[in-house]
Amino acid sequence: MAKSTHRVGSRPGSMLESVLVLGLVAIAIGDVSTQDDSRMNVLMLSVDDLRPAGVFFGDPEIKMPNIDWIAARSAVFTQAYVQAATCGVSRSSLLTSRRPDSNYVINNGECPFSTAPSHSAWQSLPEYFRAFGYNTAGFGKVFHPDVCDGAAFGERKAAWSVPYYHAPCISLGSIYNGTCYEKFPGPLPMGPGGKVTSIYSNESVDATDDTMPDGMIAVEAVKTMRELVSNGTTKDSPFFMAVGFHKPHLPHIAPAKYFDMYPLENISLPPDATRQAPKDAPAIAWNDCSEFKSYHDVSQAVKDEGFNQTKPFNDTFTRMQRRAYYAAASYTDAQIGKVLDELRSLDLLDSTVIALWGDHGWHLGENNEWAKHTAMTRANRAPLLFSHPTMKPKVITDFAEFVDIYPTLADLAGVRVPEVCDSVDMSQTSRNCTEGQTLRPIIEGGAGKPAAFSQWPKGGAMGYNIFTTLLDGSQVRYTEWVKYENHGPQWDKQVGVELYNRAEDPDENVNVVNDPNMAAEVKRLSQLLHAGWRNMTTSN
Repeated sequence: MAKSTHRVGSRPGSMLESVLVLGLVAIAIGDVSTQDDSRMNVLMLSVDDLRPAGVFFGDPEIKMPNIDWIAARSAVFTQAYVQAATCGVSRSSLLTSRRPDSNYVINNGECPFSTAPSHSAWQSLPEYFRAFGYNTAGFGKVFHPDVCDGAAFGERKAAWSVPYYHAPCISLGSIYNGTCYEKFPGPLPMGPGGKVTSIYSNESVDATDDTMPDGMIAVEAVKTMRELVSNGTTKDSPFFMAVGFHKPHLPHIAPAKYFDMYPLENISLPPDATRQAPKDAPAIAWNDCSEFKSYHDVSQAVKDEGFNQTKPFNDTFTRMQRRAYYAAASYTDAQIGKVLDELRSLDLLDSTVIALWGDHGWHLGENNEWAKHTAMTRANRAPLLFSHPTMKPKVITDFAEFVDIYPTLADLAGVRVPEVCDSVDMSQTSRNCTEGQTLRPIIEGGAGKPAAFSQWPKGGAMGYNIFTTLLDGSQVRYTEWVKYENHGPQWDKQVGVELYNRAEDPDENVNVVNDPNMAAEVKRLSQLLHAGWRNMTTSN
């Protein structure tokens, strides 16, 4: 685990030295662009475990003024889907633009560059920009920690031209070196594995924004942005800055002022109809909330209340957990605001593409689920926006996928867009092809994607999702749970099937796959799912 409060490498001077050799490194990597005059800076903001929140994503109860500010000048995708509802798998897919069945990452402990010999040559998203002469700098959680080259190298050495920054501890309940927020509000009550014992009660009047990891990440990102501009490096080489915030990942610790924004009695409850597992769903569809229950206050509440698929937590406990998530999300929004303020202060808005995403969705009692790790829409739909100085702001309801982020950022920044991986072999061997597509044509008014795909592993099976529309235009989620072997589905070894008409049932409370009136649609949706993403493009 990284314990230093500083960047890896010599300081001061290491960043400048890295910039001076960037040209030589880029030539060695290859594919250097000749589009220097048109290239734009890129600021990529990522937020761990952030479900769609704030006014523009349809949840104004969660106060996100800074995300709302950037959304007001962005293309906002309200139907954007991750490729899997867990941090490491989602990020591996996004950063390689390959889906889990291609990069072979289906759990958080796998590195996409080492799951097969040919993968070692793949270029990650920041590495691709570095090859085009960009100064690439990373902060906080971008790649999933400690599965590739390690925290000291930003998890992928080849991706960064500026030494990577990790805060001295992270916000996952891990201890690292015991500095940061874990001292608040006093001696840390620790349980097995060094986790804090409570999700929500560790708020503290003693904690401030900058004593917690996300505050430290924002401070370091601001400092680096200033250095890049003051040193004149952005004139010759634009920057690609990836700033990854940890909250609102569990535990939901935040300075007390963010809890004060949300009086407990004002917190909404999930609709009664969704405070149980979906009716008529296969048993494999419901996750037992193991991540959530790993905190001792929750595990005790499970015992006290008999929490299960059909028995929710009491109203007060539910409000406390929802409030804590809101507070942690608003805390991170404030840190995002600091980075955006610096971008404005340095007069960079007109020369910078901004992207913001959460790495998956999050249940807050809907479907009687807590956290992520399901095939359900709540876990797979995540915030996604792109801001470009020449684009008109708009809210886009067409489908988008997180494998689209890589080629879209290239397109918006003025860098050559990677080719589509047009075969299984190309997906495995190409250095930088994409299994998504640039969303720029959709942003500019072109035809939208007709579907999005995701998947979730459980018990030797895989739940394969297609988010699309019925023939009458109603949005649906159709899921087949099948045995998973050799990095792919065994369609003839079915475990369960789900269909939810989200136009009539937005919370996915009732599985209608066995409704006789849906038989023709089920057959059609199954064919589309089996055909897969290669046969589902805007040209179809």
